[in-house]
Amino acid sequence: MSPLNRRAPSRRGFLGLGGGALLAGALAGCGLGTTTASSRARDSRVVVGLSAAVTTLDPMNTTSVGTDLSVLSSVYSSLVTRRPDLSIGPDAASSWERVEPTRWRFRLDERATFADGTPLDADVVVWNVERLLNADNALRMTSNFPLLSGAEKVDATTVDLVTSAPDADLLGALSFLYLLSPAWAEANNPATATMGSGPYEITRYSPGGIVELRARADHWRGAPAIRQVTYRITPSAAARVSGLLSGELDVVAGLDPQDLDRLRTARDLTVHQLDTTRMAFIKLNTLTGPMRDLRVRQAVNYAVDKRSISESLLKGTVEPSPGQLLTSDYAGYPEGLTGYPHDPDRARELLREAGYGDGERLHVELTVPTGQYVAGDLIVQAVAQQLSEVGIRADINSIPFTVYMQKYLVDQDMSDMQYITQAWPTLAAGGLYGLFVSDSPYAYWDDAEFTAAVTEARTTEDTARRDELYATAARRAREQAPVLFLFPQPGIHAAARNLNWRARPDDWVRPAEMSWKEDA
Repeated sequence: MSPLNRRAPSRRGFLGLGGGALLAGALAGCGLGTTTASSRARDSRVVVGLSAAVTTLDPMNTTSVGTDLSVLSSVYSSLVTRRPDLSIGPDAASSWERVEPTRWRFRLDERATFADGTPLDADVVVWNVERLLNADNALRMTSNFPLLSGAEKVDATTVDLVTSAPDADLLGALSFLYLLSPAWAEANNPATATMGSGPYEITRYSPGGIVELRARADHWRGAPAIRQVTYRITPSAAARVSGLLSGELDVVAGLDPQDLDRLRTARDLTVHQLDTTRMAFIKLNTLTGPMRDLRVRQAVNYAVDKRSISESLLKGTVEPSPGQLLTSDYAGYPEGLTGYPHDPDRARELLREAGYGDGERLHVELTVPTGQYVAGDLIVQAVAQQLSEVGIRADINSIPFTVYMQKYLVDQDMSDMQYITQAWPTLAAGGLYGLFVSDSPYAYWDDAEFTAAVTEARTTEDTARRDELYATAARRAREQAPVLFLFPQPGIHAAARNLNWRARPDDWVRPAEMSWKEDA
């Protein structure tokens, strides 16, 4: 395989089998092994199992909602927040309005303060926006705001955010822009330390390991119901299930549907099953190697039986994708597209046309991050088996998620194919499609027609015209197949039965949304 033609990320582009005995031992070593859900309820403590490590404490330099941002959203405030029902509500801003097509005015809650007592005021918001937009910082969150051009102080508790064009997605994006204290950030490293205005503070952080939070009794909105939170990094799916069944873990999100029967029969657990906003697919590197050829990309889509994988590995909890990058939750989702049918003969025909026939077997690398995605390791094995049936040899490369993200985003060295799930918190087509436009380091696809449609749609006020443009982009993506379309990621979550918690379809796991029942 030829080396990848690497590209430097642009400001717009740079933004998604140990056993139970091992887990119990690890928890015991951290002083948790002898506790139970009942004792933790009495002490107002919760233990959350995470599938991957928290990689940074800088909320502007990560887009990993299920891990980094779920933790950091407890420590920091954003202007607005997305509630469990997916509506937008107040956080540091008590109200907002669009005063001009390209100007949003936010009135800050006068009670909002950081843990050291300094106010979260308009100057703080302006500094954070300037930090976000400074290309020299190369922050991953920056590409979430392609139209944001600046912030202007109106008075101490009023600030305007200005966009270069009308931006219907701005509020949703702001729900995961967490605000730092300027003076603190200039004296500390936000990647390894925290001091926020959220309801919790971090009391223990080990990179790649455990994270502990303590509720702020003096928080300006009042102390949360759960006083102490421990995040256990538990990459093994089997260990996460064992931890739930043994009572060592109180909450785990993103469980494997294969474990549904075991979890449902557990008397001390509540199982939540819901559709998610996250689409699973195998991204194809169209910039180098065999996936540059459209015939090869279409061939792999015809070769894989998405329904059989869903029914066998995901227990029929999700339907195959109708050839779309989005789930139906997104504004701008077009109806009428159909997925690639399972047609091995058509796949072989396309491969022969591309020169892979008569003994010329296609050989590719297929990467998966170990333990990160629901049933990801099993899914890629099934995909590789089905590809082999049409003459494609896919060598599976399982690597830790941190290594996976380093190669994918920082080194710009993605393999021929990689398993990934992606979502966008604004639930707007333009956000998720932005990961596939030409200058995004997430894309590995350079398609002028798709990029033009998305770019125009993002600044189009007329809803009907915007939806038309997004439909054009969807049809183009289906035809050009920059991914092997699969299915939405299933949402299987479990929690201690006496824990009040509403599972969300958008990956967030926030202890401030939890409380123990009085009879726990």
